[in-house]
Amino acid sequence: MYQNLDTSFVNLWGLLRKLTQDGFIGRVRVELKDYTADVFMTGSSTPLVHEIDRATGTDTLEEAALHRLVLRARESPGRVSVFEGADQAVAESNHSGSTSEGSDWTPSLGSEKALASTFQIPPPLMNEPTIAESQLAPPIAASSDDAEASKALSVVSGEPTDQNEVIAMTKVSGELIGAVERAVYGAGVDFADLLRSARVELADDYPFLDPTSNEFQYANAVVTLKDEPSPSAYVAGLSELLRRIVNKVAEGDRARRMRERVAVELAIVARKQGDALERSGFHEHLDRIAGTKVI
Repeated sequence: MYQNLDTSFVNLWGLLRKLTQDGFIGRVRVELKDYTADVFMTGSSTPLVHEIDRATGTDTLEEAALHRLVLRARESPGRVSVFEGADQAVAESNHSGSTSEGSDWTPSLGSEKALASTFQIPPPLMNEPTIAESQLAPPIAASSDDAEASKALSVVSGEPTDQNEVIAMTKVSGELIGAVERAVYGAGVDFADLLRSARVELADDYPFLDPTSNEFQYANAVVTLKDEPSPSAYVAGLSELLRRIVNKVAEGDRARRMRERVAVELAIVARKQGDALERSGFHEHLDRIAGTKVI
């Protein structure tokens, strides 16, 4: 249908959205340096993406790959090709959301439809611009002085003024932690150990984070507070906590990919809880937590 279109003048996000709206059945292939991705489109709003990153040796099939693909295509030169036909819409991968070696996995078109329910992408993804419409900002240096970072995070846009606002702030903080937790576990790292370690590091500046105090508890994207710290201290402490966790995982060859994954997860929370993030002051810290542009 189209072959070897230059990514410098092709709006990949717009192309994918238009093809989805038209009920296109086929495959969109993107080739960048050390990276290829195939978007398998079956006429529904839930395309599967097979992503191969030769620089990191990863081979994945997952919903978040669509966000990463659009981000990469906007910042790296490459080629885009579009192939029409049901035979082109069959996903082929040796891995399913995993970087470990496993048995060959080549689903038929029928099994791909079954997989679509597993790899659901939130509805706004194909209807409105989100993270994929933003340029990927240069990563924020993980080596920046932690004391200075804590000071920078100590200012928030406003204080919750009633109990309902405090409840909303606590709820959205749990979702933010859950977003980072998913990204960390997706990288094969134990989130619980990182969380405890970061809490110990910050206990002097933010006593509510001290693991021995039992003032702050977290499980399954839900935060429970025994006593309520000041809202500004809570937002600053939680933001710095998550920033440090991300920095510990985003190292070496996987640094960029890890920050992209965190940004995608945080963007999903931002779409659902935008008002709560704005009112609490968490919104202005999202980019710093991820170390790159979120929304």
